[in-house]
Amino acid sequence: MDNASGVLTREPSSVAGGAPGIPTADDVSEVALIMRVQLDLSLASGYKSPSQKARRVTEGWFDQNMYCLACTGLHLDKTRNNYSVVDFICPSCGAEYQVKARRGRIGGKMRDAAYEPMMSRVMKNRSPHFAFLEYENIDWHVRNLLLVPGYFITPSTIERCRPLSASARRAGWVGCNILTQAIPPDGRVFVITDGVPQDPSEVRKKWKRFTWLANKSPVVRGWTADVLRCVRSFGCREFSLAEAYSFEDELEAQYPKNHNIRAKIRQQLQVLRDHGIVRFVGSGRYMATEEAKWETNDA
Repeated sequence: MDNASGVLTREPSSVAGGAPGIPTADDVSEVALIMRVQLDLSLASGYKSPSQKARRVTEGWFDQNMYCLACTGLHLDKTRNNYSVVDFICPSCGAEYQVKARRGRIGGKMRDAAYEPMMSRVMKNRSPHFAFLEYENIDWHVRNLLLVPGYFITPSTIERCRPLSASARRAGWVGCNILTQAIPPDGRVFVITDGVPQDPSEVRKKWKRFTWLANKSPVVRGWTADVLRCVRSFGCREFSLAEAYSFEDELEAQYPKNHNIRAKIRQQLQVLRDHGIVRFVGSGRYMATEEAKWETNDA
C-alpha cells in the first residue's frame, strides 16, 4: 500500500482454473486491486450547480473504484437516473448500494431522499447498503468512505423530516435522514480511513460478521442493533444487567408498543451471546467479547 498516494495495490498472480492474472470469483484476494482516492473533476464538466458537480464527481469516483463487499465482485454497475433509493448494483450478486457524499465531516446524520420509499424498503427487508463518502474539496480527494450493511438500516435509524412548506417547489414533499449516530460500531465498515484504502479482505471479513441479521424482520433487527449499540457503549469492561437496564427509557421511546422492555433487553443479550458478541460472566454480569471501535471521525 502506498499511503502517500492513497493507492491500494496487489500484484496479480496466476489463478488456478484461469489464465495468469485473470481472477476467478473465488480468488479475489489474489488479484490486483487499485483504489485511488483522488476525485476526477473532469466528470463535472458541463455542470453549473455546485451540488450537481459534487454528485457527479463523487458518484463517478464510486463507479470507477468501488468493489462489492457482499461478494467477491470487483465492480458495481450504476443504475439508471431516477432509480428509486438505489444508485449502484453488483452484477455478480445483486447487492444494492446507495451513495451519500458530504464535504467535510459526515456527522451524526445524513440527508437521504423521500421518506416513504425508504421506510417501505426497510420494512420489507430491502434496504440498500449505504456508502457515506466524506471528501475534501481543496485537493479533491476521498477522506473517508464508510459503508453500512442494509440489515443495520432499521426503523430506528430513519428520521422523518418535516414536509416542505406550501411555498416550496415540491410543497408537501417529505424527506428523511439516516441517523448514522444510531448505528452500532459493528455496522460501520470503513473502506477508506483518513485517505488510506483498507485491505479489501479485512473489510469483507468485518462486513460478513453480522450477515445473520439479514433475514430477520425489521423489528427484530432493530432490537438487536439497538441493544448492541447500548452494549458497545460499555467498551470492553464488564457490565451488569442493571446497567443494561439503564437504557430502558431510551428503548421504550423507540418501541412504545412494547411494555416489557427489560425482558426484551435480556432476550437480546442472549441473542448476542449466542452469536459470540457478548459473554456471560456470571452473577448477572456480561462482557463484550471484543470491542468495535467508533472509528468514525464524528460519523
